[in-house]
Amino acid sequence: MQKRKRRIPVSGRSITLIIIIALVFGVISIIKGELFYSLTNISNVFSNLSYDLLLACGMTFVLILGGIDLSVGSVLAFVGIVITMLLNRGLNVALAIVIGLAVAVLAGAINGVIVSKFNVAPFVATLAMMSSLRGACYVLTSGFFVVGLPDSYVAIGRGYTLGIPNKIIISIAIMIFLGIISTRSRVFKQMFYVGQNANAAYLSGISSARTIILGYAMCSLLAGVAAILMTSSFAMGQASFGTGFEMRAIAAAVIGGASMNGGEGNFVGTALGVILVALVNNVFIMFNGSPNWSTAISGIMLLVAVAFDLIRTRKRGESV
Repeated sequence: MQKRKRRIPVSGRSITLIIIIALVFGVISIIKGELFYSLTNISNVFSNLSYDLLLACGMTFVLILGGIDLSVGSVLAFVGIVITMLLNRGLNVALAIVIGLAVAVLAGAINGVIVSKFNVAPFVATLAMMSSLRGACYVLTSGFFVVGLPDSYVAIGRGYTLGIPNKIIISIAIMIFLGIISTRSRVFKQMFYVGQNANAAYLSGISSARTIILGYAMCSLLAGVAAILMTSSFAMGQASFGTGFEMRAIAAAVIGGASMNGGEGNFVGTALGVILVALVNNVFIMFNGSPNWSTAISGIMLLVAVAFDLIRTRKRGESV
């Protein structure tokens, strides 16, 4: 007998999102024409969502665990400041990146320890981390930009491979990798069990605390990767980078099928959620809306997604 190939699951939610994205794209293409579907506009949309895709994938891990991480934007900014300041002082590019990613993992692990070991609510723990790191960014830079970065580092975010921006290739490759290991790795499968029922998972031999720490560490690690792409693209570090990004990350993950109650989520859906949020924001700007409404739009989309999630959960409970 031939072995069946394992594939990344495509849920009904993902199919629905694909249809919605196609409809939005088709309707706006008819209304706005080449202004919308031009290569320049589409390239800008996908280039900008590279950061959101990484943060939303990280947020998916945390939501699967039944938690939330409000610190991802601040982790992005802080890691970016750390790396650019090290580079500014002449440190080797590879070593600066390794140190920056290590800082990201440490921040996430601290979040995980506080949540799992000290039973602090994820909202409170990550809110404290968000404020601490954002404040540290301004203390380290005094509000100024960190510039003077080496060309080899800037090329990471500004470079192209086969005509495609490096940051798009990197973010999509990471999303696909996470989608594969989330279905094949025993460690990542345990996150779903912990998210569904941490006590039952513990009784079955799963270390809930270790799994939660890993999830938060992964979330911050991806924020660190986003920091590398952003600072290299803009050729500078800035204390305000990542402000409000956590809202878009949560919105995209929940729209993609992650449940605020834990135990559900997939990276294909998250990617589609990121695309939908980016498209809606781009459409709003196309109709002369202010870019400053981006966070408000993401919040409204999150509210709608959570409402549907609650309705789905209640129906599921009634059918049991």
